[in-house]
Amino acid sequence: MTEDDENTSLISRRPSHTFLDTPIGSFKGPNSLQNFANSFTRAQSFAANKIDNSIHKKRSFFVNGTDSSNDGHAYDDEEYDQQFDPNLMVPSYRGHRLSSVIHDIQHRNQLFMNHADNVQPTSSPGANDVFYHDDVVNALHQPKSRQNSAFGSTNSQFHPRIHSAPSFSSFRSSISAATTPTIFQVRKIEDEDGNVVTVLAGQSTAPQTIFNSVNVLIGVGLLALPVGLMKAGWIYGVPILLLCGLTTYWTAALLSKSMDTDETIMTYADLGYAAYGSVAKLVISLLFTVDLLGAGVALIVLFSDSLYALLGDDEVWTRTRFKIVSFIVLTPFTFVPLPILSLISLLGILSTISITVLVMICGLLKPTAPGSLLEFMPTNLYPRSIVDLLVAIGILMAPFGGHAIFPNLKSDMRHPYKFTQTLGTTYFITLVTDLSMGVLGFLMFGQKCSNEITDTILTTPGYPVWCYPLISGLICLIPLAKTPLNAKPIISTLDVLFGVGNISTNNFREFVNTIGRFIIRVGVNAIFVLFAILFPEFDKVVGILGSSICFIICIILPCLFYLKLCGPKIQGAERLVVVLAIVISVGLALAATYTTVYY
Repeated sequence: MTEDDENTSLISRRPSHTFLDTPIGSFKGPNSLQNFANSFTRAQSFAANKIDNSIHKKRSFFVNGTDSSNDGHAYDDEEYDQQFDPNLMVPSYRGHRLSSVIHDIQHRNQLFMNHADNVQPTSSPGANDVFYHDDVVNALHQPKSRQNSAFGSTNSQFHPRIHSAPSFSSFRSSISAATTPTIFQVRKIEDEDGNVVTVLAGQSTAPQTIFNSVNVLIGVGLLALPVGLMKAGWIYGVPILLLCGLTTYWTAALLSKSMDTDETIMTYADLGYAAYGSVAKLVISLLFTVDLLGAGVALIVLFSDSLYALLGDDEVWTRTRFKIVSFIVLTPFTFVPLPILSLISLLGILSTISITVLVMICGLLKPTAPGSLLEFMPTNLYPRSIVDLLVAIGILMAPFGGHAIFPNLKSDMRHPYKFTQTLGTTYFITLVTDLSMGVLGFLMFGQKCSNEITDTILTTPGYPVWCYPLISGLICLIPLAKTPLNAKPIISTLDVLFGVGNISTNNFREFVNTIGRFIIRVGVNAIFVLFAILFPEFDKVVGILGSSICFIICIILPCLFYLKLCGPKIQGAERLVVVLAIVISVGLALAATYTTVYY
């Protein structure tokens, strides 16, 4: 078997490794700390590129055009995309091709030196060292990386060594390079039409995928779970929460099966296009935009509520003024490069887990109700009304909205057939965490649960003095870590829509583009704050996202994709279950959304 054949069959081989491959945290091998960091960074880049602007393109991650390995066959549905490098399969975010730059790095390795006057000129007119350095770092950041992997179809080793010029932009880029993989691999596969295409090869191991998946699922939505249980009562609340978790686990497995029908499917948008064409891809992009907008609003509300509970008053420092403060604090992070944001985002998951532990500690430290686990508050078995039950459904569904990134995470796996196994571990961890937060918060505050559990703790006296600033500080870290990443896809879409994303050789045009990029980034954060002022209740924002977006993205669409792509393989009983899941989900989504918005 040739080396090309080995690369082509990489996804189908099942080596005799254990599930974990090598011990977690070892300093060598696929589960080394460096590879964990690389995997986490790639996962953040998936989230930051959540919206696919290329509505009419069939796939996201391979190059269209003629492939010489397929006897000259071309893709007749699209023209060759000049924004993509033919080897890297990633766009230059400044709108230029990278092949000449990569050629310089690969063969001369002297494009970027320690001094600006040593920079070798490139063949592209109007290019300069800072521009190309940013582009190469961006390009190297997006592809997957693995030791002893091949570059392109020639299997040549690619070990770029990049040195930045002493300017602010270059310094920023050198920090990015520090977190950027330097070796990556691509592989050739055959699509359903017989075309041989080159795609990025997966890198992440099962433990890395579990870590990334848990990071996607465990978010700020769990802070509203005590309110959800209070509105639903014990009899309905706990079963609904478990049912939401198990159902979304099942539909995530359906997404995986749908992806197995075509190896070139690598994103949620690809699934939509494969199943229902460009219209589905457009709808998915709109849904993701609304989801990101809602998540950004929830984070702003969370930030302002925590500061108001600790420092605010109704005369000077109102909740609205703290939201304006959040705009001032969070907007600069929008300009931070993605690799650094990926590192900052790690604080988000650490803060969320820490808050879950702190809630339990606070309950044990306080001897009397309310807010104690040593003396419970009165709770309710049943919801007070059907309205409360419907609102609770949205809140209890919200923490399980990770399906938009799951296809990317599967595509990024070294052995994609293990993805379903990782889902089991992921959902077990997520359900335990969500149940713990919901049950502990409900026991501590009972009918006094409101908005987010942390806000209730911060406004309840009797805890040790150190608890209040610690909880408030951890809460403020979450928006700092998550809001810029939520804004990135919307910003990228607006950059493309208004044509300000590309570098221009015309000085005036470049000045206009720079102003446009600045306005877009500031404007997106301003929109988050505006909606946070209009919708000031955290639990209501979370409920709307759960009852509308999560039902559609996490249950309805995965079922529709599965019926379309795997139709001939689905047995009668399974088909009935899938159809019933769609019908029930549509009914619940409509009823719960209407109730949450208007009551």
